[in-house]
Amino acid sequence: MSRIFFLLGGARSGKSSYAEKLANEKSRNVAYFATSEIIDEEMEKRVKIHRNRRPSSWKTYEIESAYPKIADSDKLFGQILENKHDVVIVDCITILLFRIIHEFKIDETDTISNESEVQIEKKVKGFFSKFLGMCSTISATKNIDFIIVSNEVGMGIVPAFPLGRIFRDLMGMINIMISDIAGEVYFFIAGNKIRIK
Repeated sequence: MSRIFFLLGGARSGKSSYAEKLANEKSRNVAYFATSEIIDEEMEKRVKIHRNRRPSSWKTYEIESAYPKIADSDKLFGQILENKHDVVIVDCITILLFRIIHEFKIDETDTISNESEVQIEKKVKGFFSKFLGMCSTISATKNIDFIIVSNEVGMGIVPAFPLGRIFRDLMGMINIMISDIAGEVYFFIAGNKIRIK
């Protein structure tokens, strides 16, 4: 059975807190795969709050390049294996997706061509196919638990701008990919979790 736990929900729904609690119950030897990039004071404040609530025994891994490539995650997975962690938290997929598509500068245009949309989806699908494939393989062969956190962004109104619409569609695609490899899937609402797989 897969040792991948998928935690899905809206913003401030309790996903990250539960991920940290679950990891802490499983081991002290936890790898925290932080996906955010500090680009302003608000993000710096959020990252600081997350860092301060993590146990000191946990080790944080971050992708340094502005636009993550599969080689960046390969390097981090190599370090995680080298340090023989028991549990890996990936928090969160939503920010990782945003960083990947940000290089296309979709937020700077009012329209986007079908060709560009296909190119973006191909890049994103390629990245996450390999990324999630590594999570699945490492989990199965090295007996490492993965706790993957992501946002559900498709339950509201249709976004008014191209970036919002493309982001929503890609996030939905990726969440399905994660759910497919996960042994357990939980949906979070107002701090409450519902097991859906």
